[in-house]
Amino acid sequence: MSISFKELSYVYDLGMPYAHKALDNINLDIVEGKITAIIGETGSGKSTLVEHLNGLLMPTSGRLEILDHELIANQKHRFLKALRKDVGLVFQFSEYQLFEETIIKDVMFGPKNFGYSEEECKKRAIDALTLVGIGPKYYDVSPLEISGGQKRRIAIAGILAIDPQIIVLDEPTAGLDPMGGKEIINLFVNLNKKLNKTIIIVTHDNEMVYNYCDNTVVLVDGKIAYNGPTLDLFNRKELLDEYNLLQPQIVTLKNELRDNGFTVSSDARTIDDVVNEISRQVR
Repeated sequence: MSISFKELSYVYDLGMPYAHKALDNINLDIVEGKITAIIGETGSGKSTLVEHLNGLLMPTSGRLEILDHELIANQKHRFLKALRKDVGLVFQFSEYQLFEETIIKDVMFGPKNFGYSEEECKKRAIDALTLVGIGPKYYDVSPLEISGGQKRRIAIAGILAIDPQIIVLDEPTAGLDPMGGKEIINLFVNLNKKLNKTIIIVTHDNEMVYNYCDNTVVLVDGKIAYNGPTLDLFNRKELLDEYNLLQPQIVTLKNELRDNGFTVSSDARTIDDVVNEISRQVR
């Protein structure tokens, strides 16, 4: 396992009268090379959990092992810069962090911070911008003069230019139209399939989770309620009811078809998969 939480807890405002335990004795392994979703109701601890992955938060107790790094409660850590090169965190509305004069300079900022030469920084920036679909005509444009969707792509390019092994996305499709959201998710699916990047997605979008994620972690009140294959979770209505999760529309359709005498595989994830199975039975 490349990521392992071991009895990790986190308390906001520790020692204060209004202290709040956001994570409670988390034991969790996240599989390397897979796409994993972190889901749960608002306030369940999702963002707090992933902010430990590159050292933005430190455990109040317990520890986190990630790649060759280890974060241990109440210990000083001198390797955070190396950790943040290995783990890229794309914040919700990360486009608000754009600050440079031009797009190319903004994407070059990360590699420069890690000591790469000017030439290497520019190459990495161009490669990353190409991956997210931003062409040369935009390189010298101010990041404040483009659309919201383009800003999101540039913020993502800034992370990709560092070439992290693990990419963490906090609500990556928030505020985007459906087509823009699908394009962003497909980008990370391709990075996972072609470059074997480990992708971790915090989201409320169960449709996206069902369609794209190999494994799913459910948080309830700062505790792990479920950790396993995505299909196993969403094909079990009793678990969805227990964790107050909406059933994806494609699962609802499959259940209605089964109620009407059709056989539909649990592995069928898309409408095309379902149509093909039903077409064979009708013929």
